[in-house]
Amino acid sequence: MKPDASGTARVPLAPAADKAGQPSPRSSSRPLVSASAVKSPPCRETGGDIGADWDAKERMFRNFGGLLGPTDETVGMQKWTKGANVTVTVVWVDPTNVIAATYDILIDANAEFTHYRPPLNQPLRPGVWSVRILYHWSPVAEMRFLIAPLTYSRHQPIRQDDALKLHNGPAKNSYMEQSFHGLNPVLNIPVSLGYVEQSKRNAALTGQQLEHWVDGLVGELWEAADICAVGPTACPVMQACPKNPWSSLSPDPKSHLGPPRADGRIR
Repeated sequence: MKPDASGTARVPLAPAADKAGQPSPRSSSRPLVSASAVKSPPCRETGGDIGADWDAKERMFRNFGGLLGPTDETVGMQKWTKGANVTVTVVWVDPTNVIAATYDILIDANAEFTHYRPPLNQPLRPGVWSVRILYHWSPVAEMRFLIAPLTYSRHQPIRQDDALKLHNGPAKNSYMEQSFHGLNPVLNIPVSLGYVEQSKRNAALTGQQLEHWVDGLVGELWEAADICAVGPTACPVMQACPKNPWSSLSPDPKSHLGPPRADGRIR
């Protein structure tokens, strides 16, 4: 966390937004993540998330920061209420409206969670992705999540040749062996040459232009939840960062070590 010119530091940004069924890949013929439900019956979905390092036993993502990059192995997770068996279709769409993956999940009557990691070819194209849940080809819910561009590589500001490798999407623009291009008109997902050209230009960005691109993407899905002061401030209503549990400046007794005492303890 870095203070700004006024001496305040922002809270780390927050997203604006098992009994697992087994997914089956579809053939080519057929969240900060933000989520929105379109219709409820007969869908039983109550929520979902996209992340990395899914812990199926604890039912949580171990990627606590929630930040995803081009080389992360993304997992889609959905939460369900109990009800009748139902089969839904899951569609992953990249920032240029390329359908990266689609598969079916059978939701058992007692299932509460489902999760699946589609075997996507990397690197994932940076930008805002969407995951759509369909029932009988009708939209039920949609989740949007960010694949953030990398500004550093090997502990150095990223060079243009590395940026082009990591930010241009997978080889041949193909996330899987099979192509789902034929589904674009069926799902009313238009293929835009403008999106593709803009993506190519963004992939070559470095330095300040790259940082501006990242800031713009983050602003679409994330928002500041709170602020605090790292030092003296003229604003009386602003709390000091050491008094805020979310701040990295707040006390952490469990990790505080001091000089050895007479009994040999350092805590």
